[in-house]
Amino acid sequence: MKRSRHLKRNNIRPREISGLWLGKLLAIGTRLGGQGGTTLPGRAASALSPLLLASLAGQLRRGSLVITGTNGKTTTAYLLANIFRQSGFSVVHNRTGANLAWGITSALLSASTFCGHLPYDLGVMESDEGAFPGVVQAIQPRGAVITNIFRDQLDRYGEVDQIRSMIGQGLEALPEGAPVALNADDPSVVYLEQQHHRFLPIYYGFSINLPQARYQNTGQDIKSCPLCGRKLTYTTIHYAHLGRYRCPSCKFRRPDPEVRLINFNPEPHGITGITIAFPTENVTVHYPLPGIYNLYNALAAAACAWAWGLSTRDITAGLEQAVPSFGRMESFQINNRAVLMGLIKNPVGANEVLRTFLESRERINLLIAINDNYADGTDISWLWDVDFEQLAGARNQLGTLAVSGIRAADMGVRLKYAGLEPALITVEPVLKRALEQTLQSSRDEDTIFILPTYTAMLALRRVINRLGAARPFWEV
Repeated sequence: MKRSRHLKRNNIRPREISGLWLGKLLAIGTRLGGQGGTTLPGRAASALSPLLLASLAGQLRRGSLVITGTNGKTTTAYLLANIFRQSGFSVVHNRTGANLAWGITSALLSASTFCGHLPYDLGVMESDEGAFPGVVQAIQPRGAVITNIFRDQLDRYGEVDQIRSMIGQGLEALPEGAPVALNADDPSVVYLEQQHHRFLPIYYGFSINLPQARYQNTGQDIKSCPLCGRKLTYTTIHYAHLGRYRCPSCKFRRPDPEVRLINFNPEPHGITGITIAFPTENVTVHYPLPGIYNLYNALAAAACAWAWGLSTRDITAGLEQAVPSFGRMESFQINNRAVLMGLIKNPVGANEVLRTFLESRERINLLIAINDNYADGTDISWLWDVDFEQLAGARNQLGTLAVSGIRAADMGVRLKYAGLEPALITVEPVLKRALEQTLQSSRDEDTIFILPTYTAMLALRRVINRLGAARPFWEV
């Protein structure tokens, strides 16, 4: 697919300059005000200059990559940007996780000059599933990554079929033959490849049996064959509905992935030794991000980078130098107190973050912060599908337990029905007070674990920074 003729490389039309300047001034103002400036600049600039996103993206010398899916977008995009930088690319990406078209516009205009020049090789952009078709149409990427498909934000998306349909629309808008990294262990992602034939599929997946989990994630969104409707047969489930599967009725089955995880070995200090098999060689990576879901993120980034011809040396270095991305198992220090934050937004992701927290075997001082703003999803019924019962099963591991945010009271009720005594639960809707109370009532040597939804995460990060936390080096 060719770019529109009016877009000139390394140049932006005069009518877009006004939108660019407005966006850049708003970005400066919101940052000075401590608000981050992740969506407002792009939203205002796009309203004034609707073609600004396409104009800016058209200047990237090697084009763009777009990462979408339910879980893992932010971390996979961060890992990919890391790998491409190892290979000498200058990269711009929406690292804060603002993944609607406005957030992507904000990232590009912040990286550009006031003259509209964007001197970068590559854009690595995560995109919300619903925004994916429009983002692809606007920036016309040269490749994509699909991480997984789960139920998410029912008020916006409905069920899995709707999410799959939106991603499929975006895939149809890709250039013919564009490489797309796909999760072979997710039957809904594999179904996309069988329905849309414009792109070049690059599959990744697990070729190992993981150790038996202490806590089981029982959520499974895809129970039937997407082709014929019969119940799928699984020989292995890694988590939720990701695993090795086949349909006993038709020919639908898990494809053999080109990029595979073939070894998994926990090491000291939170490092995991993993072996990734590429078609030409195997490499060992000492991977610093916790959780089974982060292994999939590593494979997704590795598969995409390999499809672009990057060396396994650069892929290994990019993965090994990773730090947790914006709010995704991100760690802070507040007056020498350790704080670990894991974003939650749907049942599968929340179950996996909870499982990772509990399997640390540390004393759990937990703050759960639930908002229901648009960016969080206004329907919070998904909280009843999260396995919070595992907290009751680990009662002896629990220290303090607080709930906060707009829907703090609802979260308190959910924990009561999960089997936790109401006297154990502190309900404090004000995020700052809830965090301060959790810090004060827990032991100095304990880690504070935070489970926030998206807007609660943004607000808590601002509170943490004001409390004097050491910020991750990648954000400085």
